[in-house]
Amino acid sequence: MNTVFLLMAEFGQADIPLEILASKYLGMSRKESAMKAMRGELPFPAFRMGSQKSPWMVRVTDLAEYLDSARKKSTQDWEARQSARH
Repeated sequence: MNTVFLLMAEFGQADIPLEILASKYLGMSRKESAMKAMRGELPFPAFRMGSQKSPWMVRVTDLAEYLDSARKKSTQDWEARQSARH
């Protein structure tokens, strides 16, 4: 299945509040993720709609690309370890 469709099914929207996905996908608190978003240190783009008081948002396609990339790297690392064992 396509990661974007799976994320859309999970979150039900194209733009996901960073605070919702920070713990699950980044292992960090809401506050830490907001600070990293402000400094541009997240592994994907985050944005605010309107004012600085608006929540940080992440486009579902950007999150999907990040997750797919992380999975691909993990698979490559696993395959390298498997071939080294044999």
